Amino acid sequence: MGRILLILGIIFLIWMAYRFLNETWSERVREVEEKARKESQKSKPIQQVKACAYCKTHIPEDEGIYEQGLFFCSYQHLDHYLEHK
Repeated sequence: MGRILLILGIIFLIWMAYRFLNETWSERVREVEEKARKESQKSKPIQQVKACAYCKTHIPEDEGIYEQGLFFCSYQHLDHYLEHK
């Protein structure tokens, strides 16, 4: 009778440990998924990439300069372009 109670006690402890670990793991997975979802919603809009009219280097549109309807990567290239064209 004592062995049966011991075995049942061990089975009960294993079952309780399994439930605890399963709940903890599920909670952690939910937290990670929620964090990933929030980060994806915060993502920046896609930027256009344009080629410089002088050197043809592609850079993000917000880092360049527009002049006379043309796009340049720097003021130096704008000056060179205007001097030679």
